[in-house]
Amino acid sequence: MLEQTGSTSISGHDRIFKEFFHRFLPQFMRLFFPREARRLKLDEVRFLDKELIINLPEQILRITDIVAEVETRKGERETILIHIEIEANPQQNFPRRMFEYYALLRVLRQQPVFPIALVLRPGVGGLQWVKYTEMLLGRKLLTFRYGQVGIRDLEGEEYMTYKEPVANALAALMDVQDERRPILKLSALNDVMASELTEGDKLFLLKLIDYYLPTAVMVDAGGNVMEELQDVELTKWERLELEAMQRGVDKGLGIGRTEGLQEGRQEGRQEGRQEGRQEGRQEGRQEGELLGKRDLLLRLLSHRFGTLPQAIVERIGLITDHTLLDSIVEQALTAQSVTDLTLSAPTVGMPNGKEGESR
Repeated sequence: MLEQTGSTSISGHDRIFKEFFHRFLPQFMRLFFPREARRLKLDEVRFLDKELIINLPEQILRITDIVAEVETRKGERETILIHIEIEANPQQNFPRRMFEYYALLRVLRQQPVFPIALVLRPGVGGLQWVKYTEMLLGRKLLTFRYGQVGIRDLEGEEYMTYKEPVANALAALMDVQDERRPILKLSALNDVMASELTEGDKLFLLKLIDYYLPTAVMVDAGGNVMEELQDVELTKWERLELEAMQRGVDKGLGIGRTEGLQEGRQEGRQEGRQEGRQEGRQEGRQEGELLGKRDLLLRLLSHRFGTLPQAIVERIGLITDHTLLDSIVEQALTAQSVTDLTLSAPTVGMPNGKEGESR
């Protein structure tokens, strides 16, 4: 959609199908454009979520619909754009608009563009290639074509035979006889719920089916179809939603626990580093004090008694007890010789019952 600044917000159709294409673009391409899909790496789609803005002299235009980037598989490898315009009520000039979108994207991105229109109004034809031609002075200047999916004109019963959940869900928008709608909806809901899609994708398709094929306006087809349909909607569907919600809660709790553990580890590391620094500084101060006391003691002893025996120097170098060093300093002040010094702490409980000293 090419939208002017200040225009009204996008419609409900646009919101629904923007999410649809973000979830199911590969399936959509394989369903409606199978030949082209085989030549594309649809498992590696990159959506251009950033709006493409065109500054014109009197207005600013934004290309707001689906634009996706994908690589080709065969031949010379290149990256192309898939542009899908979602149109609920196309006007007479719609083919020209599709050409303008194509031209703008081609110029802005400098990439080949595969243009598609998803039309939600009936009466435009089903699946076809639409041609836009420009003439000037009796000459055909250009011919432009784009793929168009007139989904309201396709046969819903046919697409239900595919047994493919995306095709089954889109059948809810297709042409179906009124009395067959409850049967088609029931079948589509059951096929989606039985599929191998993720729970989030299942819920999205279930809600899409209900949005475009509401049970309240259906003609009762008789039999037990309506009762079965209500049972699916009120029990299985509801249970699926509750399970998805619970998984979301569990996932949120898991993420919260993980983040909490990470934050705890980070805080622990920070606290550990801080404690390590503090302990390191404290140990450094203590070691410095020991070295200072040992140096002071050795200088004092050298001053009192001259050159010290190497054994005395080594013994003092091994003392780590601040109290013992202080005691030796006090002894050195009054000792008559080095041999009078007690260089180790007294031990208690000697065999003879007396306190012993090691000199």
